[in-house]
Parts: sequence; structure tokens; C-alpha cells
Amino acid sequence: MNGDAPNTVHAEIRNQKSVMKDFRIFIVEDEAIVASDIAETLKSLGYAIAGTAKSGEVAIEKVSETLPDLILMDIHLAGKLDGVQTAGIIHKTTDVPIIYLTAYADEELLDRAKQTEPYGYLTKPYDERDLHSVIEMARYKYTIDRKHQDDEEKYRALTENTPDILFSTDMAGVITYVSPQINKYGFLEEELLGKSLRLLIHPADIDLVETNLSRELEMGAQFVSQFRILDKWGTIYWVEEKSFLRLNISGKPVGMYGILRDVTERKRVEDAIDIANKKLNLMNQITRHDILNSITGLLGCVDMAKASISPEEKEELLNEIKDLTRVIQHHITFTREYQEVGVHLPQWQNVNLLLNKIFRNFEKSGIAFSAAFENLEIYADPWLEKVFYNLMENAIRYGVTLTVISIYPSAFDAGLSLIFEDNGVGVEPGQKKEIFKRGVGKNTGMGLFLTAEILAITGITIEENGIFW
Repeated sequence: MNGDAPNTVHAEIRNQKSVMKDFRIFIVEDEAIVASDIAETLKSLGYAIAGTAKSGEVAIEKVSETLPDLILMDIHLAGKLDGVQTAGIIHKTTDVPIIYLTAYADEELLDRAKQTEPYGYLTKPYDERDLHSVIEMARYKYTIDRKHQDDEEKYRALTENTPDILFSTDMAGVITYVSPQINKYGFLEEELLGKSLRLLIHPADIDLVETNLSRELEMGAQFVSQFRILDKWGTIYWVEEKSFLRLNISGKPVGMYGILRDVTERKRVEDAIDIANKKLNLMNQITRHDILNSITGLLGCVDMAKASISPEEKEELLNEIKDLTRVIQHHITFTREYQEVGVHLPQWQNVNLLLNKIFRNFEKSGIAFSAAFENLEIYADPWLEKVFYNLMENAIRYGVTLTVISIYPSAFDAGLSLIFEDNGVGVEPGQKKEIFKRGVGKNTGMGLFLTAEILAITGITIEENGIFW
């Protein structure tokens, strides 16, 4: 064992020398004797010489040709450029590490030198050991810096190319980082830094998001939630958030890391599937239950009419058959209209244009209409026109004393309301919520139900809160 040790040491020394010979150093020194001395010292330490230059101008040209691993740069050079200026120009095209050599340096020169981020300083005169130590430390630091830079570039590439928004906040929900994907929603990263995450969340969803977040983070769980956000122009998007606690070295929570994924299209598809299933179920109910019941009643009336010998009774039964036929016709008409709800994408619609179009259908009703919306637009199903039509028809049909219908907007903290107001008899208190359910009402019970369904496509609600006379 002891006899083998010297051979192992020699092998390690030879290997180290071999590695150092692959490390090429460029010398920038305006004194030829000093430059030659440095070169010989470097060779004795096992380094290779990439080249030498006496001036900054020559150094810039040769460095671009030889591509050294490190530069030893005298701060005071003959010519138009000193060492600091030369280093600055070189660093515009390469990140080669630079060690400054100087016999003296005032504070101003050192401050300028710091701005070029050198990897070390050597004060003349220096010995071989100092030179070797500074070079090896520069090599080590440069290797670490490159690794960090590579990691940072990989992270940047990941964050800039993923479609998701990456973010971090402190425990108060103040944004400390947000990825460039936020630009898609009209925001710059810097204008959100230091702002609350609440700025992005739809006002109607803030309380629910914060309640769920507090509950799940108290349990140390990952927070997963779906909610709406608003872009800079007020457009609504659905996002899925996944976030978890950010801990310091003591294990204490100091903030959150999170991802926001745009699921607007997925949500639209899910909603469309839900609507389709709901419509299928409802139309099955109408077909199986309502229409079959009407047909059963109709057939019963036919049998009774055939058996009756009274002309008056036959006339009454025939009228009942006609009424039942109309009910079946109404059900079929409704299913045709209802299947169109939610089929086409919602769109922005000018309220004034819709109302003026609908008012023309009721010109002979004797009702006075008023509406004041300027250029207000509503994001709703293309069947929004049917909503206003149903509301007006329903008011005229059952308003009894109705002579005036007014439609106007009213703003409040959570959004905007459209008020549909008339001077008719109103709705009985016990029926105010019921009238929007299927089958409730004096006619088919489908008109106001269809109205509520159309509005629900884009999250619009409707309620009756007028006075009953």
C-alpha cells in the first residue's frame, strides 16, 4: 500500500497539469518585459498562452480570433483605451472572465472596473502563488456562474414558452413574481409586481377564492381552484389555479408559488356538454310526459266525442281537442327553440339595436316604450333577442293595467343590472321565484323558463322584484 502512494500522487499531478494546459490565457500588457515574464510564469504553472496584446484595440481584435478561457488585463494601457474600457467592449460579445492587473488604482478607477464585473484583481508586484490562486478562483467562480446562467436560461425558456402563468406572492397575496404570459391579458410584469393578486380575480369570485385558499393552506395542502379573472380591458377568462406554500429555511411559510392555466375553452366545452345533457333530459321529459299526457287526453276526448249524441257536448269536446292540439304544438315549438340555446358562441350585442327591433313587433299594442342605453353591449347567447321579446310579450299578456314599459341600466358594486319595469298589476309574492320554472304560468309555462335558460348561458341571472297591485 505505502509503496503505491507516490505513483498515485504523481498521476494526480500529471492529470492536473494536463487539465491546466487546456486552459488558455490571453495577456493584455503594454510593457513587453512584464508580458513575457507573466507568460513564462503561466507556462510554468501549466497554463497555455492564447496570445498577447500591448493595447486595448489590438486585444479586442485578437480576443475575438483566439477565444481564450481567461484574460489577464492591465488596467493602465498605452493607447486610446485603458483596460477597463477594453474589458467593457470585449464583454459586449463574450463573457470571458477577466482578471485586472494594476500597480495602483484610485477609487474612481476601481468603481469603473467593478462595473465590468471582473473575476479578480492582482496588484503588482505579485508572486507566482498569488497569480495561481487568483486564476484558479476565477476558473471556479466562472464555472459556477456558467452553471447558474445555464440553469437560469433553462428556467427562463420554460417560463417564457409554457402557456401557463407562473407567479409567486408573499403571505398577504402581494405578487412578487409573474411570468411574461401575463402580457396576453394586457398587463406588463412590472405593473403587477407589488400589487395584490386580487387585482386579477373577478370581483364576484374573490371571497370564494380567498375562503378556499385560507382553508386549504392551513392544512398545508396544495390549493386547486377554478375561478374567473379579468384582463386589462374587462374581458372574462376562466383559469385553474394550482399553488402551494413557499417555505423559508426554517420551514416557516413566507408566500406561495402558483400556476394559472387558462381553461376558458375547456370550460366552454364543459358548459356546452352540461347544457346539451340538460336539454336532452328536458326534451325527453316534454316528449315522454307532457306530450304523451296531452295525446292521452286528446284520444280520450275523441272517444267521448264519438260516443256522444249531444251536439253541444260534441262541440265542447272538439274545442277541448283543439286546445290540447295547440298545447302539443306549443311543446313542439318550444323544443325546436330550446335546442338552439347554447349552440352558437355568445357574442357582444348592442342593447339599443335589439330593443328597437323588438319594439316594432308591438307597435300596435298601444304600449309606450322607453329605453336609454346609449352604446351598451351585453355578452350573451345569440338568442338574447328572444329574452327581451318574451319579457315584453309576457308583460303585455298578463299586465292587465299595463300602459308603459321602461328598460334602463343600473350600476352596482358587483356589476350591472338591466331593469325591466312596467305599470302592470305585477306578480303575486308567492310566484316571483316560481315563474322562471318550467311549466309554471297561465299559458304554456315555457316562455320565462326559456328566458332564464338563455341568460344563464353567460352567467346572467334574472329575478322578479316588482310590486303586486
